[in-house]
This record gives sequence, C-alpha cells and structure tokens, in this order.
Amino acid sequence: MERHPPWLLLIGVLAALILLPGPTLRLIFGLAQGLTILLLLLPAVVGVIGWLWWRRLQAQIKQCPNCGAPTMNPTTCPACGYSFVGAAPGSGGVDKTIDVQAETLDD
Repeated sequence: MERHPPWLLLIGVLAALILLPGPTLRLIFGLAQGLTILLLLLPAVVGVIGWLWWRRLQAQIKQCPNCGAPTMNPTTCPACGYSFVGAAPGSGGVDKTIDVQAETLDD
C-alpha cells in the first residue's frame, strides 16, 4: 500500500476550501484581512506610542539657567549645583557680573 505525504492532503484541503464558495471562504478571507490590517497598523501604533513617550521625556528635562547643562533632577543642577527651588548659599545661583576686556597681541 502506497502512502502519500500528509502535506499533499493539507494542500488539497486548503485548495478545496478556497475554491468552494461559502462561509469557510469568507472566514479565511476575513482572517487574512484582519491579520493584514493588524500588521499594517502595528508599526504606526508603536510609532505614536514611542513619539508620545519621547515628548514626555523631553518635557521632564530642564536646562540650568546658570551653566546651561540639561538635567532631569528637579531640585539641583548636577554640573554646577544651582538650586532650582531657590538660591541657596553656595549653590551657584548668585548673579555676578563679569568684566571682559579685549586686547590684541602682537607677535
């Protein structure tokens, strides 16, 4: 007795389901359509979520008015020690005037 490979039977069953009209064909095409829509919309949804996360992260970053370093620490600047809450003694938040004089050097 000769045995046929099982994959030939599966191909035959799938071909019969596709060729025969009816609810089975509608079910197969409905599943294919749903998977296609899911595969097309999934990158867009992930992109929008990533963009919203990035905007929220950027909103949490402050720039120090004293040294200009970006920081996520809401109280003090890690680079210069400037206090965002208020000017504490020794925090670097004191306004100072710097006098600069330009000179030309002769070689």
